[in-house]
Amino acid sequence: MKIDILKAADFKTTKWSGGSTTELYIYPPEANYKNRNFNFRISSATVEIEKSNFTHLPDVSRQLMILSGSIKVSHKNHYEIQLNKTEIDSFDGSWETSAVGTCVDFNLMTKGKTQGKISSITVSANKKENFQLDSNYEFIIFYAFEGNLQCHFGSEKRSLHKGELLVIQHPNNGFVVLNSSEICGLAVVHIYKEKTV
Repeated sequence: MKIDILKAADFKTTKWSGGSTTELYIYPPEANYKNRNFNFRISSATVEIEKSNFTHLPDVSRQLMILSGSIKVSHKNHYEIQLNKTEIDSFDGSWETSAVGTCVDFNLMTKGKTQGKISSITVSANKKENFQLDSNYEFIIFYAFEGNLQCHFGSEKRSLHKGELLVIQHPNNGFVVLNSSEICGLAVVHIYKEKTV
């Protein structure tokens, strides 16, 4: 099991017409978003204009979760959905997608055989949270979007501060114990191992 913490200095932030996007993690490490040669990519965007259009991304599966604010997402010829804090939408990157509203969001993009899922957990103040690790996954990744916390892997302890990413590669079947003196919000990404037939 390999554990890394990535801080703000490790991330790439780019501006766009409606706000900014921060690339939190891309795999494999040598992949480049512009070349679309990634297996998966995790990012967070700040949407500052009332109406925005999503980038057209054929062959990419997308999952979007709201970290703050609220938006109404419209997938042309498919459906519309109102997303509030920690609510998630999964959709095809080739769809014509737009949104109304301002927010900070959290994105997972996957390609090819790589599959994943996003979720969120809240760690209550002064209460320990046992989070189950699972060796069926290639990666389990935490993004702290609210609060600072401690992550205990047996005798090993890591501090995770707001805006940082904890990356667990090849997790075992144990637990990570999460605790904090304040309420913390975490976005969680699970990346499945590729299945060979």
